[in-house]
Amino acid sequence: MATHAARRRADRRRLRPGPRGLVLGACAVAATLMVLSVNGTLSDWTSAILSNDTNTVASTTAVILQEVGPDGTASHSSQTCRSSDGVANTSTCTTINKYGGTSTPLAPGGSQVADVVFTNLGAANGSSFVLTPGTCTSSPSTGTPTPNNLCTTDLTVAVSCSNGSTYAPGSAWTDLVYPAGAASSIPTLTHAAGLAAGASATCRFTVALPANASVLDQGVTVSHPLSWTLSK
Repeated sequence: MATHAARRRADRRRLRPGPRGLVLGACAVAATLMVLSVNGTLSDWTSAILSNDTNTVASTTAVILQEVGPDGTASHSSQTCRSSDGVANTSTCTTINKYGGTSTPLAPGGSQVADVVFTNLGAANGSSFVLTPGTCTSSPSTGTPTPNNLCTTDLTVAVSCSNGSTYAPGSAWTDLVYPAGAASSIPTLTHAAGLAAGASATCRFTVALPANASVLDQGVTVSHPLSWTLSK
């Protein structure tokens, strides 16, 4: 019969793993770690990133009115004004003088002509083009003898427009037009066709004194604001 010591040595030999047992054990540990990494228990993901490169917005189109015309000096130098020069696409042009200015005063039978070119610089088409006259003033209004009010007497103003960057009398508009008459009587005038994007129109202004003008017209200055509105 085996002694007690011999049995213990035999048991230890049975419990000690051989090379095959070590390999199998290592595989089992690796498999366990793989499972844990897949289910996230031991994962190292600390952030998530999602890029979105399609974020766009567009502004609507607008009409922008440009005006090119002579100033009131003797040389009638060309000046340019744009509605976009002011806040909210509204600007007051102080350099263009459609009545010719005061550097060359009118004598009886004299006249002054000014052509003004309007262009829609905006990307939108203009559906209507409107001329709105302000209040005409004649100065001085008192004296001895009392001077005439040239806003209502003797002085005449005529307005006529046509498409293009030069005035073409043969194809003048029939709606935005004012035959020679008193400055204070010019009504609000509308060109229903408007101005397409990039299109131009030329308006001709003619101011005149008749050959038989009264001497009471002498030394009088007329001032008449005019407003142009191009609507989308």
